[in-house]
Amino acid sequence: MKASDLLVRCLEAEGVEYIFGIPGEETIDLMDSLTRSSIRFVLTRHEQGAAFMADAYGRLTGKPGVCLATLGPGATNLVTGVANAHLDNSPMIAITSQAATTRLHKESHQNIDTIKLFNGITKYNQQIVSASTIPEIIRKSFAHAVAESAGAVHLQLPADVAKEEIEASPLPVKRQAASSPDPISLFHASSLIAGAKKPIVLAGNGVIRSHAAVQLLKFIEKANLPLVHTYMAKGILPFDHPNNLFTVGGTSGADCLLPLLEADLIVAVGYDLVEYDPVVWNEDSSRKVLNIHTVPAETDTHYPVALDLVGDIRNSLETLTAAVLRRPDIASFVSLREQRIDEMLQMPEDQELPRSVMRTLSETLPEDAIVIADVGLHKVWVSRWYQPKAPGRTIIYNGFASMGASLPAAISAGLVRPQSQIIVVSGDGGFLMNAQELETAKRLGLVITIIIFNDQRLSLIEKHQREASLAVTQTTFTNPDFQLFAHSFGAEHRRASNAKEFAQALQEALESGNLNLLEIVL
Repeated sequence: MKASDLLVRCLEAEGVEYIFGIPGEETIDLMDSLTRSSIRFVLTRHEQGAAFMADAYGRLTGKPGVCLATLGPGATNLVTGVANAHLDNSPMIAITSQAATTRLHKESHQNIDTIKLFNGITKYNQQIVSASTIPEIIRKSFAHAVAESAGAVHLQLPADVAKEEIEASPLPVKRQAASSPDPISLFHASSLIAGAKKPIVLAGNGVIRSHAAVQLLKFIEKANLPLVHTYMAKGILPFDHPNNLFTVGGTSGADCLLPLLEADLIVAVGYDLVEYDPVVWNEDSSRKVLNIHTVPAETDTHYPVALDLVGDIRNSLETLTAAVLRRPDIASFVSLREQRIDEMLQMPEDQELPRSVMRTLSETLPEDAIVIADVGLHKVWVSRWYQPKAPGRTIIYNGFASMGASLPAAISAGLVRPQSQIIVVSGDGGFLMNAQELETAKRLGLVITIIIFNDQRLSLIEKHQREASLAVTQTTFTNPDFQLFAHSFGAEHRRASNAKEFAQALQEALESGNLNLLEIVL
């Protein structure tokens, strides 16, 4: 068989369902091999979109999403999506082709060193120089991609290596047993919680990746601990749970900081520092940290770790739950919950429409709906005001935080969760960065509702400029007629300029069974 056949067989052995990408001259052997496989190739309209699709596949399934690009410009177009997976800890395998090895030593057509290019944004980055190494490299790549903290892997397949004749088989896929912290560390962890005056749980993206929401719920209920969560851990607790003090994130001075500022011990569970810089909520480093994670804590002056409880998060929480005693209610935290609910229910005039949109989404969408926020001011609105009914069904980019990822991500969501309502919340700036993927969504027959806030500006940047008392500059632009734009791609279009119109338009879109663009004019 050809080396490309072997590579595809190895991908099949790893359970790969989809490969997102664009073929090129140097990938024709690999594309030919895919025609004889169970793997579905999804042709995208830009390699960046392909990488974002693979990223979202990893977030939703816990298995590495796979994207493919040719050499040169195809590979460079993947970079933003790969970096997004890298900083957001999403398992991903990015495969690029390369010129034949006979011309890599010299200046030649489309030849750049893509191994160096991907070096700083991957956990494992490897050129395949011999067909005989493919089974080992593929098995190693998938193991690296899913090992905590998860992340991106890049593999490079030169065109001449893809044609090599080889007889080999995939390596067996081995599953690693979940680890648990040692008993002494567990004793110290329960002692830290017992000795604190105002402990609070800070839940992060690692809880979602580890599927540990049930164990976390049992832990906080047994210990009676209040909980806040990062943007990327939306849905960890139901809105009406008495221990839920809601989302933290954003800049210092925000109301959402108060629960953390009140605490003397932060029980950080699955929290990645990239989600929310500790200097914002622990500037004086006075709050001790009990770090419960799959990996040791990052070193940071403002993240003073009193104890690292390293191991499988589910196992750690289960054993810690058995050891902790129930604590009495903390009056100030009870008061903070009431204060935060009051703030969320307010409708200031300058925020009435976006808050109404988030409330309508919270009340209307079913439990299994998947909401994907792009990056911009609307991301803050989703993070603070949207209330999902279940964990792991809200995608918010807050590590690398790249604009333009939401529509490609929705395409992945539509493929892996075809029975769920898929909702994109985007600004006009981010949407138009990868709007060409509307064609991909329509071609695949996906049912997605894309909500676009149309204010013809980069609202978040303008907000920062105003708050810094700087000139408001280079943030405005014009948009196409979104109705004509949507119809040209075969999508339905609806427009709303107030809360009542939005509620009606959303209901119509959800019932349409079609690809929808729902434009909100601000």
